[in-house]
Amino acid sequence: MTRSSRDLQPFLRGLGRHFVSPTKRARGHIANQMPVQFLGRDLQLQALRRRLQGLIDSPGAGSSSPALDPFAEPSSDAFQDTSCPPSSDPPSGVDASDAPSTSAATTPKKKRYRQPAPLTAQRLYGRWTGLLPLLATPLLEYLQRSAGRPVASTFTPMHMCLTGMCMVVHQDMNLLFWDHYDTISVPFCECNPLPNVLVASGMFPTSPTLPRTAVSIDLLDLYLSLFERSGDAVTALARAIRQFYTKRGWRILDHKGEPLTDPFRKPLGHAVQWYDSLRVLVERDIDRAIDKARRIVTDHLKPPVHRASSSDPTSDDTSIISPVATCAPPVASSSEIPFTKKHRRRSRKVANAATLEVSLSELISPFVPEQPPEPRTTCDPVLQRRCPACFGGETFGQSFADGADIAVAVDGNFSHRHMRKAGDKPAFYDPEYFLPKVFVDAVGTWIGQQRQKPPKPDYVPKVPDAAVDSCQHGHEAANEEKAKTDPERFDDTGVMALVCSHDIPILMANIDTPGEQQKYAISLILWLFLLLPDNATVAGLYDIGCTTDRSINLYDLLPAHIVSRLVWAVSVMHAYGHEWVCQLVYNPRLAPGLGLRDGEGVERLWSCLRVLIPVTRTSARSRRIWILDRQVRAIGDEMRDHLGAWITRKLKDGVWAQYTEAKKIVVDSQISVAELRHQWAMQQEAQLSIRAHAPSRLKKGVEAVLALQAEIEHVDEAIADVMKKFKENLAMPDSVTILQALQFLSADLSQRAESLYGSLNVSDVFPELKDVHADFVRTLVLARDIKLNVRKRVTAQLLEFDRIDQAAGGKDNPLGTKLHQYTRRSIARRQPAIRSTIQKFNRYVQKLQDLAVTHSIADTIPIPRPLSTDVNELRNDPDFYEDVWVYPASGNDKPRWLHEQGTRLAIRALLKMERCVEEESRLHRELDHMCWWLGREIAITQLALQMVDNSLYRPIIQHRLDNLTLLQRMWANPLDKTSRLLSQVTWAQSIVEDILQTSDGLLYQPIQDAAPVVATFTQLGDDEDDDDNVQDDFANRGLDLLEVIDFLEVLEHEDESASEDSQSEGEEIGAFPLVLALRCIDCDDR
Repeated sequence: MTRSSRDLQPFLRGLGRHFVSPTKRARGHIANQMPVQFLGRDLQLQALRRRLQGLIDSPGAGSSSPALDPFAEPSSDAFQDTSCPPSSDPPSGVDASDAPSTSAATTPKKKRYRQPAPLTAQRLYGRWTGLLPLLATPLLEYLQRSAGRPVASTFTPMHMCLTGMCMVVHQDMNLLFWDHYDTISVPFCECNPLPNVLVASGMFPTSPTLPRTAVSIDLLDLYLSLFERSGDAVTALARAIRQFYTKRGWRILDHKGEPLTDPFRKPLGHAVQWYDSLRVLVERDIDRAIDKARRIVTDHLKPPVHRASSSDPTSDDTSIISPVATCAPPVASSSEIPFTKKHRRRSRKVANAATLEVSLSELISPFVPEQPPEPRTTCDPVLQRRCPACFGGETFGQSFADGADIAVAVDGNFSHRHMRKAGDKPAFYDPEYFLPKVFVDAVGTWIGQQRQKPPKPDYVPKVPDAAVDSCQHGHEAANEEKAKTDPERFDDTGVMALVCSHDIPILMANIDTPGEQQKYAISLILWLFLLLPDNATVAGLYDIGCTTDRSINLYDLLPAHIVSRLVWAVSVMHAYGHEWVCQLVYNPRLAPGLGLRDGEGVERLWSCLRVLIPVTRTSARSRRIWILDRQVRAIGDEMRDHLGAWITRKLKDGVWAQYTEAKKIVVDSQISVAELRHQWAMQQEAQLSIRAHAPSRLKKGVEAVLALQAEIEHVDEAIADVMKKFKENLAMPDSVTILQALQFLSADLSQRAESLYGSLNVSDVFPELKDVHADFVRTLVLARDIKLNVRKRVTAQLLEFDRIDQAAGGKDNPLGTKLHQYTRRSIARRQPAIRSTIQKFNRYVQKLQDLAVTHSIADTIPIPRPLSTDVNELRNDPDFYEDVWVYPASGNDKPRWLHEQGTRLAIRALLKMERCVEEESRLHRELDHMCWWLGREIAITQLALQMVDNSLYRPIIQHRLDNLTLLQRMWANPLDKTSRLLSQVTWAQSIVEDILQTSDGLLYQPIQDAAPVVATFTQLGDDEDDDDNVQDDFANRGLDLLEVIDFLEVLEHEDESASEDSQSEGEEIGAFPLVLALRCIDCDDR
């Protein structure tokens, strides 16, 4: 007998072998399943409906009939006629005509599809947007309870029913803390929902409706502080928390007991995004509260006459205060731009702007609120808060010769682009720094409309058009049609920024066109003027400032009252790319007024934002703007807090060091200051003259002659090489005869080229050279054009060097990328040709010197100087930028600036000294602005802290007040010798006391537990280790904090020794030492 299979199984001790049932195949989604059709079900329902209708329509059915119990169980008789017999006939009581059709019974139901992702995201974002205002009060309550206390080690739900009649429900929540996670049941009710309970308890939900996970608010605050330093890193935070939990013994497993790979990334991403939005909402509410206190302080500081005329008892209740964080500024009053409020017609106005010829005021009026009732006398509080040194104060109207009131720099960056395939999400953040896209597009429509008109016939150019045209062709930024990115791959192609002269970001604009169009720079300048007083003057530094200035004046791209208060200049580091005659007008080192401001602050901003390039390129478009805007806010606040170190560094490394070096050159030249200024004026007049530029017809003709002569020279060299080889190899006589004929033909071509040059009629173009020897004139003109060619090639190579060292790529990065390798190969390939062209120019210079001696050329015709073959030395060589003179100098005496190298160096040194004097004067004005703003801002914040309506905001307002009072120490600099910054706290306290004494006492509540400012500063001053919080900032900016402290300590000793030395040198170290020293140089020399 065969043994059974059970007997064949091996014996195992214990419970035996564990058999697992086979896994069933997973069913598909319910939306894709086919519904089951029950046979006869439709017939039974139809029979029941007819019976029910018959009972209702029967005459015996009345009030005497027993009432039906809807919850009673149905009797068996109710389904007596509804039983389905086994035969195929219809059930009893059901006619055959009632049978449903086959098609109706077999037609499947329509599948249910999921909602589209954009619609789902809009609904989710809509829920969050509606929830955030309700979470502001619980957040403020939690911040008020936890201010100044350590983070609680245990979680305690803060739930209290507001009505006392709600049913309390408990929800199990996964709570994420910095050191562990826990699952806790959190109570909530209808009047106190779950998100409110979580926020009041110190946890932020990850979902707006019924969250299952919440994150510690303190952990989110720590991450956002890290975000301000290093950029967006939610993925890194999620993985770090998971790893940290695992090391501490808290493992994250699923329902099957398997470890989860990335369980926190999405919840943390949602929590970070919406918690920051909640913080922004709270900050803007606090800004409105502080604005209310600002109006009270401003009215109190007005003279009694103005105070009485401008008082309005209902202004605090009926006035509409625009959030200071938004980009919509009040418009400066002007007769040319009568702005009105037309927010309802934005889309219609933009749509009609492309077809109708409208004015600039009509285009931009829908995007700004109505103008203030009184003319603006100070800058907008938004600008004052971003840079008090530039926009603080109440005195404006500086002339352009004095450097204008405000100096800003504008530039674009095409590395911060956004990939089109990354998509977009609903907007959730109103940016503070970025201009609205509709505003920029409206300005672009206006510019296109103006360019269709003919240029102004009465426009007088500051620089010859030939020079500006050369600058325009030499810069990519001036070519609006050139695509710097692939529009098929990127929808946002870059970012443009406007920064002040202290490198603090002021405004931003998103670039969504392939090229760098002028509408972005003009939009930023126009928006800035909307926030300034009517008499404020602005100096704008731009890489193509000359081209932008000509376009604005040629086509009236800006209103006249703005153009009259705006002056343009080029950035210092890119000035070498401009013609020398252009630099005479637009270079801030040569033109008066701008001091030592270089206009390169935007490049330093790009260096700070470079870490965000890979993150923002693949983020959603709205999230990209949020990341950049919040990061720019953090950078600006940090730079504002360290304005004192900036002034100290500018004085030490800029003003004093450069002034001392330049003064030594001027003194050694033994030329008076008056004579140097006279020579500089003569040089400007001569080089800005139209006669200094050959007409384009002559320039093209000479270039053609140069090309022809170059080809002839190549042919001569080739014939000479072949002749040499034939002579060495004893070639046939016929070959030698043919080569000699070729040599005669080449000589004939050279003579014809000379005749072609003579046909250009150089003497007619330059009648001053009519009596000069023809060979000298020919060589002079050729040398001029060769130098232009050299300058064009060297400038292009310097731009290539800057492309490698630019902030977007970073000079500290290894050269392994394709762009860097290509640039390096291009530079190496062009080096021999550039060096050969320079050597050819030097040969022409030597030939001119020989011809001047041979033909007794007058000394009034200047001979150019040879150039160095090192490209890096040519960057700072003034001779490299100057053109070769093709006409005699005016007057009988040859000018010293043209023939004496020592005079030229002394002129440049004198200009450097003047810039240092201007810089110190500007620093003094900026210190006055900082003191003015600090005193008023402390008074405003103290008053807002004591207002009854702001009791919920007191922890945050107190934090702001502490930061403001610390600025008087952080802004300490050598110019503040009378401790004006320290006296601002006392002045602010007196102002607040005066306001409280004159008030009725109902709106204010004195704060008794506020820490005294003097005691706080005394503790910080005694503790040397408290300076560690700013060490990193100074290290990043190349300035050691200890060096600054040592420098400030020895300043008094240096001032005493300098005052003793000034008695022997005729100088005086006082409020403006450089001005007095500059005036005394001539006396010292004599």
